[in-house]
Amino acid sequence: MGVKDIGKDFLYYASLGHKVESVDPKAYSALLGFRKNVSLISVEKVQESLSLVNNFLKTVLKKEEPSILFLNLNEDSSISTKIAALKSLQPFLVRNWSSGMLTNIVAKSKIDMIFVLSAKNHNFVLQEAKKLNIPVLSIIDSDTNSNLVTFPIWANDDSLELHHFITSMISLVMIEAQLMKYAVSCS
Repeated sequence: MGVKDIGKDFLYYASLGHKVESVDPKAYSALLGFRKNVSLISVEKVQESLSLVNNFLKTVLKKEEPSILFLNLNEDSSISTKIAALKSLQPFLVRNWSSGMLTNIVAKSKIDMIFVLSAKNHNFVLQEAKKLNIPVLSIIDSDTNSNLVTFPIWANDDSLELHHFITSMISLVMIEAQLMKYAVSCS
């Protein structure tokens, strides 16, 4: 499952944004327009952002022992995040965030990147990551400010199916890179 495997159904749901009055001004560059007072995220922007994330992940994963923190404090979709992190042998946090926690985690183990499922309600995490110069990948919807996200994934952040799909895609890119690294070391 990669960026090339994205189907029409995924793109349809990913492109549904929020009502016109709640659209963040920075999101206009990712919008196709509005229909029935709802913003529509450009399908090309969704694909482009997923492709950029895919390429960046592959770059990070070329490091000796890359560490990518999976973070999702949304109870409804936290199981997807936990499973994806476990499959790719990466650290995860799905509850109980307190101020300064990222600084403590980084002090214990080097984090090369953070994947925050949705940036909307995680501003405090994004601010800490910025202070520590840690790149952040996150789903950005039309009502969310993307200033603190290094690699935004423009998509609807309200769909549990999209949460699962994007989290699984990131995990599979990581697993593929780890397998390729292992195959090269064996030859």
